[in-house]
Amino acid sequence: MKINVTWADIKSGKSGKPTECMVALALKRQLGVSYASVGYDDAGVSVAGQFTRIYLPAEVQRKIRSWDILHFAIPFSFELVFEGFLSAPAIASAPGKARAALGFSSALPEPA
Repeated sequence: MKINVTWADIKSGKSGKPTECMVALALKRQLGVSYASVGYDDAGVSVAGQFTRIYLPAEVQRKIRSWDILHFAIPFSFELVFEGFLSAPAIASAPGKARAALGFSSALPEPA
């Protein structure tokens, strides 16, 4: 699901306030939830009394840090990635289906 952070979210958002920042407001509005808390690495929303963690893409993390320091942002969009997405059990149940994302390599040295 794509989340759109609008001019209204930016204007109404409060930097340094996890439940009132521009991304939290966008999550609340687009997911139809009353609680969203956003940190630099991830966010959380309460859906039907259950807390769900959302991982934020690196670009969104940078925008939030910049917003907190400079108090300036322009509208942007990002895709949601929920906790557990491609977790170890999911990957184990589909061997050979998980691949590295384009542009990334697992250039770690082999263990000795």
